[in-house]
Amino acid sequence: MAVPHPKYLTLFVTFHIKPHLVEDWKTAHRPVWDACAAEPECILFDVFEDPSHVGRFRLVEVWSKDRTWFEAEQLTKPYYESLWIKSRPTWAKEFEIEYFERLGEGASLKQDYVNGARKKDET
Repeated sequence: MAVPHPKYLTLFVTFHIKPHLVEDWKTAHRPVWDACAAEPECILFDVFEDPSHVGRFRLVEVWSKDRTWFEAEQLTKPYYESLWIKSRPTWAKEFEIEYFERLGEGASLKQDYVNGARKKDET
């Protein structure tokens, strides 16, 4: 009998950044990436860059709560307000958020992927 998996909320957040402002965007976002990753409900936080489209980034966030909680509690954290002021001028277009729930079926992970990552439950 299969063990039920939590239905973690997974966000795919895509940013399209003006190529000449990529470093400004990263500078604005790094403190918020750290703040999100430090939230107790954040299971995973990672940042990806599209090598074929300069300035296209995707954040992958996995949360232990649902979308209602995320939009009411997480997205209203004060650090987002200052982020948008610094980040918005770097955007080529509005960012996109896609919400998914984890199936758990087919999930696998190799140690190689997490090498170099910070593990949150260790100090």
